[in-house]
Amino acid sequence: MAKGKKFRYSVNRRRMWKKAKKMPTITCKPIKEAWDPRKSMEKNLADFGLSMDPNKTIPIPKARDAFMKHKALDISKMTDIAPKDPAKLFVLHALEDMANVPPGRGIRISQPLLRYCVHMMETYGEDYKAMARDARNYYQDTPKQIRNKIILFQSIPEQYNPYLKGISEKKTGEVMDTR
Repeated sequence: MAKGKKFRYSVNRRRMWKKAKKMPTITCKPIKEAWDPRKSMEKNLADFGLSMDPNKTIPIPKARDAFMKHKALDISKMTDIAPKDPAKLFVLHALEDMANVPPGRGIRISQPLLRYCVHMMETYGEDYKAMARDARNYYQDTPKQIRNKIILFQSIPEQYNPYLKGISEKKTGEVMDTR
């Protein structure tokens, strides 16, 4: 052993070897259901109509070959590892359907910014110049910056709709209190 290297006696080598040999957990449901553990990864992917190595499936022509022959990329001459008629084509269609689902909007604003926007809207309404002069405007935002923050807050329905619901409940509560 090299200087400074020490053998770790407390490590179970057999358990480490088994852990390294174990297949990783497949999180994609269509692939997990159709996966055949007796086949190799390349054969499984070929059955799904997928390619294990896109560089072999669609080779990039060398620059000198393209320059010398003046030919464009000919798709018919490309080597394809995947079979022409994949056995489990439903996996490919399921993956395409999953990819075509539009992602949900992931934008959310922080709680301090949300409280800031709510305070400004409740105190000043639409008067952005007055908002800029407010004492809670710690970062000295300009009226335009404040307006953009409020527009961003209003464009996020997960955070803006509960605010609107709270306002409508307050108004009905005030009406009930005045009777």
